[in-house]
Amino acid sequence: MERPLVSIVIPVYNGADYLKESIESALAQTYERVEVIVVNDGSTDSGATAAIARSFGNQIRYYEKSNGGVSTALNLGIENMRGEWFSWLSHDDLYEPDKVNNQVQELQKLGDQAQNYILSCGTKLINEAGAPIHRPRRQLKGLYKDEAMFDYLLLKACLSGCALLIPKQAFEQVGGFPTTYRYIQDWVCWVDMALAGYQFKLTTTPHSKTRIHEKQQTKKIADLAPIETARFFEQLLVRLDAQNSVTTPQIKTVFKAVYRSTEPEVREDLLKRFAGNRHLSEFEQKKLQTSSFIYHRVLMLYRGMMNLRYR
Repeated sequence: MERPLVSIVIPVYNGADYLKESIESALAQTYERVEVIVVNDGSTDSGATAAIARSFGNQIRYYEKSNGGVSTALNLGIENMRGEWFSWLSHDDLYEPDKVNNQVQELQKLGDQAQNYILSCGTKLINEAGAPIHRPRRQLKGLYKDEAMFDYLLLKACLSGCALLIPKQAFEQVGGFPTTYRYIQDWVCWVDMALAGYQFKLTTTPHSKTRIHEKQQTKKIADLAPIETARFFEQLLVRLDAQNSVTTPQIKTVFKAVYRSTEPEVREDLLKRFAGNRHLSEFEQKKLQTSSFIYHRVLMLYRGMMNLRYR
């Protein structure tokens, strides 16, 4: 496999605090075949974000658009990218210098099958000042087929978008990032790619840094998470024809995720409308209720401890 052009896309909205550092980390990549695309999603900070982006001149490709959310900014970057591979860098996050080079080396090991894979590296957490945050997190390693990644994404955790390297053709196949979601758009996109048959190669060496800070957009719209999650599960059950089809592993996975990630009233509604009793035995449902109760109590305890430690 030849050394492909990689497009690093940085969507930004009112990002003057961290954008300069983020762009510099993209330009500092040791891999020489990189283009950096910055998409300003209608910032309202009196031109501060735009000034930072423009200060890099022709080192980057810069686009401005009216505000439409991170999905629309990412999709504009993908539409205009010249590379065969996409790498997302949030305006407040950072890359280690060898992020792209390491992942291209992993691609080369896959040979002719590389275009069928999505790659992920490990990540570190940092605070507003860039100091490390030490927090226990699950990090997968190895090759995951589409079915295994579908299960992981629904039942375990999402993948960090800034840790990924994705073939552009994958976005063309699934229609880009969904613009009807504002909080879970990246998770939905990865699930779509797993359903489209893409395989995943995951490594744990940390090549990206995720910044945790009070101005994060996701914190401001966190109340959308349960609403969008319930809507996504409903759309998945429609897509898999759960109401009419025979039980499949994917349908069972969605129902398990419903137990894990929705409130009881939402769960009961989805079970009723999509024949949950036909796909899950009474024993399975009781087992899922118990595990869901334990999971949410442990999650609340963990979040409380982390908030106390890093408040």
